[in-house]
Amino acid sequence: MIGSPPSPSTASPRDPPALVPSRRFVLGLALATVGGLGSVGRARAEPPIVLPTMRSEFQVFPELPVARPQHVPQDEGMLFYVQHSINANVIVYAARRGATGGLDARNPVEVFWRRYASRGQKRDLSFFERMFAFGVATLPSGEGRWSVGLVSFQEREGTLDIGPDGKPRLLVPVDKRPMRPVYVYAEAVADGFIPTIRHIDLFVTADGEPGYLRERVHFG
Repeated sequence: MIGSPPSPSTASPRDPPALVPSRRFVLGLALATVGGLGSVGRARAEPPIVLPTMRSEFQVFPELPVARPQHVPQDEGMLFYVQHSINANVIVYAARRGATGGLDARNPVEVFWRRYASRGQKRDLSFFERMFAFGVATLPSGEGRWSVGLVSFQEREGTLDIGPDGKPRLLVPVDKRPMRPVYVYAEAVADGFIPTIRHIDLFVTADGEPGYLRERVHFG
């Protein structure tokens, strides 16, 4: 079982908790939920907003508590997925393989929507969503590994490779340990044109250990 979680903390630029969502991610997530995550048109510069204080709490679970178990994607190569409370649509991060079975050298990670609010169809991210909320940047680091930078967690560069089980895996540093992100859930309230994000749950797990560590980041 994953060890006891660290003590609750308040997020700050100098002392971030395990995985702190960036200001850009929270804004992008809130904007993306408008209208069922439809197209937002031409990208604009990030508005000058100020987020409330972020406060983190940690908890260990023996099983993964999924808010919408009926809307868990089953896409091949899935690394992790993002649900939110506004509607049933889900963001999927998935690894792409090349012709030889290794990671695709040109595009090892793809990010897209599963639109469960309608028919569950796949939809690509818009330019705005890629740039401001859910995009990734990848760089080969040798021996079949890739460095992965997420727009949503810029401070936490991950490593993508093929795990011992032959499946793609993404490892990110959490509490000075490499752990797999599994699932993200955002609790939001549609109280205006831009929904208010109440908290974000981040679930990770360690290879070879049962259980899941949740970091809940509260806003305000």
